[in-house]
Amino acid sequence: MANKWVIPKITFINQFYDNPFFIDAWIDKAKEFDINSYDKVIFSYHGVPNSHVDKVYTDSLCADNDCEIGITNKNKFCYKATVYETTKLIANKLNLDESNYEVTFQSRLTNKWLDPFTDKVLEDLPKNNHKKVLVFSPAFTADCLETIIEIGDEYQELFAEAGGEILDYVPSLNYSDKWADAIIDVTNLRE
Repeated sequence: MANKWVIPKITFINQFYDNPFFIDAWIDKAKEFDINSYDKVIFSYHGVPNSHVDKVYTDSLCADNDCEIGITNKNKFCYKATVYETTKLIANKLNLDESNYEVTFQSRLTNKWLDPFTDKVLEDLPKNNHKKVLVFSPAFTADCLETIIEIGDEYQELFAEAGGEILDYVPSLNYSDKWADAIIDVTNLRE
């Protein structure tokens, strides 16, 4: 932009993980399922390298900041912290007990990415008599290869081979009216 003479108004939206319209859009999608009929609910987020989240902190590592517990002034821009907070907000609205859901990460390239890994968790669930599982992917606002193929096909097969019976996937927000409301709110276009 430094090389431009005419610069339009630019607004950066760095986060919307806790936007009430965004959360409500996921709640609306969840209404398509009988949440209480599942043994476990998995919130699977896109993985990122640990080094990526570590860069948020100037004097420590992500692992030193209790990102799983809640948002603080220090971790408020950490992807991992916001993932766990999004999950809590959705789970609370669905009246899910903490023992009934788990946060996982998918689409990793190495083992030095955020964990636990979705595929590994899904392989272990049937061993603990969790044979009917529902998967949300709140980091994916539109369905793509990583939701349709990775979760819908690859993880489905992996889960069945491990002894699982039902693995259902909550579709992404895609073009839903509630997601449109969220976008309007996040971009401050609401009158």
